[in-house]
Amino acid sequence: MSISLQRLLIKMEEEIRQAKASSSEPKIREKIQAVKTLCELVLDEPQTKQPQQEMGIPIMAQPLTVSQPQRLQVDDEANGESLFDF
Repeated sequence: MSISLQRLLIKMEEEIRQAKASSSEPKIREKIQAVKTLCELVLDEPQTKQPQQEMGIPIMAQPLTVSQPQRLQVDDEANGESLFDF
């Protein structure tokens, strides 16, 4: 007979609630021991393999734009590349 994980968690919550409500240390220790035993039951059960899905957001690669230096356009009717050309 298999006990569901949810049922074990509910039982753990009940035991913790009772431990918090108790005023005697031996009673608190008894409840904590019960929680420990329930935890061991959960951890000793073989895990059912579930396909793991990555929850990451795919990152889209942004195109890299490299600006080309623009050539200086001279439109002042100069007749050469010298500084002294007027």
